[in-house]
Amino acid sequence: MVTRKLLRGAGDNLPNGGQGYLPADIVNLYNFPPGLTGQGQTIGILEFSDGYSLNDARVFWQSAGISQPQLTFVSVDGTRNDGGTNPGDEEASLDLQWAGALAPGAHLIVYEASAGQTYATFADAVTRTLQYILSDTTYQPTVLSISYGDAEATFPVEAVTQWADLIAELDAKGVTVCVASGDQGAYGMHDLNGPLVRHADAPATCVQALAVGGTSLQADGTETAWTYYGPQNGGATGGGFSTLFSQPQYQSGLGAQSGRGVPDVSFNADPATGYQIFFQGQPVVVGGTSVACPVFAAIVALANESRAQAGLPALSGLVQTLYGQAAAIPYNAITTGNNSFNGVTGFDAGPGWSACTGWGSVNVSQFVNWLSSVTGLSDSGTGV
Repeated sequence: MVTRKLLRGAGDNLPNGGQGYLPADIVNLYNFPPGLTGQGQTIGILEFSDGYSLNDARVFWQSAGISQPQLTFVSVDGTRNDGGTNPGDEEASLDLQWAGALAPGAHLIVYEASAGQTYATFADAVTRTLQYILSDTTYQPTVLSISYGDAEATFPVEAVTQWADLIAELDAKGVTVCVASGDQGAYGMHDLNGPLVRHADAPATCVQALAVGGTSLQADGTETAWTYYGPQNGGATGGGFSTLFSQPQYQSGLGAQSGRGVPDVSFNADPATGYQIFFQGQPVVVGGTSVACPVFAAIVALANESRAQAGLPALSGLVQTLYGQAAAIPYNAITTGNNSFNGVTGFDAGPGWSACTGWGSVNVSQFVNWLSSVTGLSDSGTGV
């Protein structure tokens, strides 16, 4: 089955004496705004496994002093929620636990579909789910979180281009689609025996997707690019350039290569500075851009809540705004590290945008504040 393999944290150097980062830590280190909870917003979480345990989620939220968010399971194709009994359910558990921890007032919708056994069946599942959400008049999410993907080259070209069209349609409707940029650095493939060249992950490379990469966040708030130098290829932030989508207009002037560059932003993803979740009744520490993605989706929900309070519509064209208004956005620039992985030389982090950590992370309070007052955001055309 095609899913994203979660990376486990280990060792005595993990935050909180081995417990991993807790929601209060992330709220503090990224300066989340007090008073915003995502109230009135709906976060769609796309899953291609078998479900999640509501009890695990309740234990996690209660242990963090967080009221249980509203949570709904929606089967796109008849796939049942198995209650978190399979190892692959760890992804859904992570996504909903952390999206709910950072935007507890939002309604969480888990859209579940079977990935099947091949890349082609997984691609079909993604397409079905995006089509389903596009026509979903019941829940109408304003932000989606997708923690799945692989190198563009592993999927049929027509499938990836269809994803791009569907994501553009969603964005035009005011649905920001956040996608993890991958955990295999510039190499970009889950299969470590593939060709040793650079690959960028899809659907993160879709022009209207908002690609979320990974950093290593220390307890003092400093961040570097997430790169693992150990002997077992423990992961690195996905980043690079598309071979399917040409450089979009919003990335012109960056001195980038000819394709759409990813990621756009990055947040903590290093398993060595990992996040706690509850899975199958036990606390575990996980990492990967699988975590960074729902973190940013929660931030978008907070921004949309604040915009609604100001009488403004949900964000549309946010990816263009990240580039077109870069000078005004409170980015935390990541200037140290790279995303070399599996013997493939990656890209260096640095001032401004890079194909390693994008623009970096953000001061969330300042970012949400700014988005709450900005009108006339970039249109949601593809800019190709």
